[in-house]
Amino acid sequence: MEDPKSLSNEESLRIITQMIQTAKGNLKGSSFYFLLWGWVGTLGNLGHFLLIQFSDIEYPSAIWLITVPAWIISLLYGYRQSAKEKVRTYSDTLIAWLWMGFSVCAVILIFSGRFNELIPATILMIAGLATFMTGLILKYKPLVYGGSSFWIFSAMALHVEPVYGLLISAVAIVVGYLIPGYILRSTI
Repeated sequence: MEDPKSLSNEESLRIITQMIQTAKGNLKGSSFYFLLWGWVGTLGNLGHFLLIQFSDIEYPSAIWLITVPAWIISLLYGYRQSAKEKVRTYSDTLIAWLWMGFSVCAVILIFSGRFNELIPATILMIAGLATFMTGLILKYKPLVYGGSSFWIFSAMALHVEPVYGLLISAVAIVVGYLIPGYILRSTI
């Protein structure tokens, strides 16, 4: 690598510009996940609520099988993006591990078979933490606000009948994932 003192002003500006463009591209790529999981979460919660309220289906929670193709899509998208990336920043790695931790916690909760009435509120809490921290790491305020909103909706979900916690979760996901995701997609 060349000594930084030997770089011309134009070369320094070009390197800085490339770094900024890489960071913007990585940030915009993050919107994909918020939009995908925002729609999956919203449809899953609304579908679960509707199946409980208006059908005789024995296992209304089966609606959550829609997450299986979403996981596959996420993994394929992440693999393709990592193959395209010329630079992987420390922030990118940190965010990936943060969301991996969220996923592990969510799976443990879902398959625990215990505290079913608390699952929506608990998942909102940990989603709030992951979203809030992602917003802080990326220095992107809509995600910070979205993450904070998850905590408010989580507290609300703890004080209603579990079936209505699904409706609160749907609204929380629209506010916490979809709105910041669409803002992110449109601004960069």
